[in-house]
Amino acid sequence: MRLWRPRSIHFEMALRQSLGGGGGLSSFLSKLSIAGMVIAVAFLLASISVMNGFEREMRLRILNLVPHITIRSYLSDDQNGDIASAVNTVAEVTRSHRFSEANVLFYANSGSRVGRLIYAESSVLDVLRPYATPKLDALSPGEIVLGKNLAEALNVTVGQALVALASEDGGDRRFLPATMRLAAILDSGTEIDSVFAMTAIASSVDDTVKQNPSWAVTVADPLQAPRLAHGLRKQLGPQYWVSDWTRSLGNLYQAIQLSRQIVGLMLFALLVVAVFNIVTSLVLVTSDRRPSSAMLRAMGASPSDILTIFTVQGTVIGAGGAILGAVLGACLTFAIPVLVSIIEAISGQPLLDTSVYPLAYVPVDLRWSDFIAVSVAAFLLSLVACTVPAIASSRASISKSLREIR
Repeated sequence: MRLWRPRSIHFEMALRQSLGGGGGLSSFLSKLSIAGMVIAVAFLLASISVMNGFEREMRLRILNLVPHITIRSYLSDDQNGDIASAVNTVAEVTRSHRFSEANVLFYANSGSRVGRLIYAESSVLDVLRPYATPKLDALSPGEIVLGKNLAEALNVTVGQALVALASEDGGDRRFLPATMRLAAILDSGTEIDSVFAMTAIASSVDDTVKQNPSWAVTVADPLQAPRLAHGLRKQLGPQYWVSDWTRSLGNLYQAIQLSRQIVGLMLFALLVVAVFNIVTSLVLVTSDRRPSSAMLRAMGASPSDILTIFTVQGTVIGAGGAILGAVLGACLTFAIPVLVSIIEAISGQPLLDTSVYPLAYVPVDLRWSDFIAVSVAAFLLSLVACTVPAIASSRASISKSLREIR
């Protein structure tokens, strides 16, 4: 009869030391290490999901409502034929339209705001329609679409009239008023709602201002806009001014990326601290279990058996923390919009203001690749962390450890 059956009890002993129901030091420290790993993994995954959400909304919503490339010219309208032909040669272009813009003073119901009024074709409404109330198929002359925040600042609703004071193109710089009717309100939930104002390109205001026409170009991948803009700039020549969205929104996108990196670094540091907690816990566990390990050695267990037991214990801690952390992180990610709504309902104020933040809501983007990567990284770090105390315990002297038995 064999007194030692390492193959059958390695896992059993490791589970008893890490998840046992007793009040021993080993079980307490193991559960504490698992709890620390769960918290670190969960908060890391939830924060990454929020940052992914901001990046996704930046690409799909904000950048979908603004032109990726803008082409302006100081030439007259009949001399701008090169713009359309140059844009048509770029395969990445998904849509383009002609527009013009001018500085305008809006006035309605004792409220006034200075902003940029865009004169564009009705085809632009295809992009705005998901966020416009009511839905519009076309803009008639004298009709205007305003962002939600801008309309609230002017205290004007759909169907009401407002006055647009546009600067006349001339030496005396006169401001000519034009009465316009609010046809729809744009509610995109982004900072664009505070500045957006668009009317039909054939409106009387446009005829008065006589701005040189420009072209707005949208490409398939917004990140390729700087490269494509550079190619159009070389193709069109110096009489055209070609810019891309990074001139106006590039700082915002970089700020989101930088925030994501900083938050990720801070939470990864939290994960590293949780791994060090595993090392500390296993060092204390091996110290507490040194007499028991010596008794097992005296009964015939080899140093590799002791090494295996504590390695399996560290693996259980790492796997349990990674799996439970991933589950908690997924639940926390799905609960973030609800938690934000509860906070806003209690405080009576929006958590995010578009005057400060790019969005008026907290977006989340659950990517399973991030969950797998973070969980695997947490498990591997835990596995590496448990080897040092496990090796030290397997090499401990049997005689010295037995002397510690009281």
